[in-house]
Amino acid sequence: MRVILLIVSGLCALLMIGGMIGYTYEDSIENVPVPMTGTAVGFADEPLTESAIPSALISPELTITWKADVWVGLVTQEEYNRCAPSDGISSTCGPSSTNFAAGGPSTDDSKTFTYDIGGDVYYPVDGQAFGGTESSVDVEYSVKVTLAWPVIIFFGALGTGLQVLAHRLR
Repeated sequence: MRVILLIVSGLCALLMIGGMIGYTYEDSIENVPVPMTGTAVGFADEPLTESAIPSALISPELTITWKADVWVGLVTQEEYNRCAPSDGISSTCGPSSTNFAAGGPSTDDSKTFTYDIGGDVYYPVDGQAFGGTESSVDVEYSVKVTLAWPVIIFFGALGTGLQVLAHRLR
């Protein structure tokens, strides 16, 4: 019994340390259409994540980068549906009327931004920078996933409790 408690305690320690280090996933969405006018917004056809991430268990941090002379933003599934893009371009929403979760027209010079995602499905959107002539943009992104602090504390407390219990069973 003592050996099992020590093994489970060790697993808790590994999960706790691994959860603090995390895992990084990288991908890209290619050829997101960029509207030719500065009054429309271009939308990716597919979301960055297929489902909402439970932020109570994990802490996902999204970093988006691009090279083209455009601005890029991030919108939720609800905003995507409200703007109703047709062939990747929304004439309903413009740069000033879109509700961005992150990024937007102010990102045209930085070419990158970071945002803590979780609980929603997000789509990348873009628009023409002042004087830009891009017709599409490739959006590269990475998501670093770590365990949320309550989960890390839970594994630490569980592992410590099992160590104490194993020590008492000598």
